[in-house]
Amino acid sequence: MSDSPASDILQLLSIITNSTESLVSFYKSDITRPSLPSLDSTETHPLDSSVYPVEVKHSLSMLEGACAQLCASLARPSHTILNLGSDSYILLDKPNGMYINDISTECGIESKKLKRVLFSNDVFANNRLSMQLVSSAPMWSAGMHLVNEPNGKAVAHLADTLLDPVWGPSYAPVNTAFNRATGYPHPLYLYFDGKDTDDGAAQGARFGHAMAGWNEAADAGALVFEYPWGELPAGAVVNDLGGGVGYLTMKLYRHFPHLVFKLQDMPERIHQAQNEIWPQECPEAIANSKVQFKGVNLLVEAPLPNCDIYLLKNVIHNLPIDLALKVLLNIREVMSPHNKILINEFIVVNTCRAPGNEAEVPQAPPPLLPNFGVGRIRLNYLDIAMLTQFNSEERTLDDYVKLSASAGLRLLKVWDLGESILLELALT
Repeated sequence: MSDSPASDILQLLSIITNSTESLVSFYKSDITRPSLPSLDSTETHPLDSSVYPVEVKHSLSMLEGACAQLCASLARPSHTILNLGSDSYILLDKPNGMYINDISTECGIESKKLKRVLFSNDVFANNRLSMQLVSSAPMWSAGMHLVNEPNGKAVAHLADTLLDPVWGPSYAPVNTAFNRATGYPHPLYLYFDGKDTDDGAAQGARFGHAMAGWNEAADAGALVFEYPWGELPAGAVVNDLGGGVGYLTMKLYRHFPHLVFKLQDMPERIHQAQNEIWPQECPEAIANSKVQFKGVNLLVEAPLPNCDIYLLKNVIHNLPIDLALKVLLNIREVMSPHNKILINEFIVVNTCRAPGNEAEVPQAPPPLLPNFGVGRIRLNYLDIAMLTQFNSEERTLDDYVKLSASAGLRLLKVWDLGESILLELALT
């Protein structure tokens, strides 16, 4: 890249335009069918089996490279890193880069093989993207979660799990690819809490840090600004259920200090939040009694009663349908008529376009797929992660409406947060 980011962007746009025109001309020059193939067509185009001219191959490579580089240049770095699911060698004290032989010595990996893994020449240096992978950054934890246990190892066992005559049809949270890969007999959330495992608690702590990185990349802050928290009366109680150590609650507190917050999750995470994270990150909330910590297992017990808002962010998608229903029923048990439940989740959008007046959630304009295609690709990754780790799934809006009705709840409003949505529910 040059020293002028704006100039680079214009050059990338030019490459995209010129490469596209070259490829369009290539298709239109075919005498048997001088037209562009449709992505929706199932017919073979005459050029599909031909040998592409070298200049056409170059145009295609430039188009793909420029599109990816343009997106990486304009998107926030964590967004790009999360979509790539990749790792990088970090060179914080080497602003001018480091030779592969020196990196090889520090890593203990043969230099030629390491060079091939790192996809570059002999000198490596940090850039805007690799800085997201410093070991202290949340995105490093997210990357480790994706490539290390429990997800990386488990996904290799997904096919065998799906084909198993007993585990394949099961939605039990102990019959997952994670369980098959590790031999761990309990659900993943107990593994993260350290039950019967020496490694799980450490990975659970890392997972909490990873989710902070995920939330940043997925623009979870939209929840803070799009919902009218400021209209809630002073002293209104917001109960963040299953929110881990409460990074989202911290953001809410800092923007809306007139509210009172409760943080409820598994006891081990609450202990970490109360004794480690909040005293360091947000001690004034503790001093002002603006936050209360209490352990809860939502699968078997009800949360604290009569909170104005019960917030479930990325909790329901971790649960098979029967357990998701149990959680909502346990919350409903302690709700008053004026209380509300907020469910923040990613929503599956059909790849078949719905008529505009029937679309449940915003669709991408044609000719893009209505679910934004690669523009929302990490939702597909997340869905497979739910299947691999929990035997759960990402759901459609209709799925959530039906689930809520089964729990005796009604949908008041759908808040569009961009990549995710927020469902506002009340008692029927």
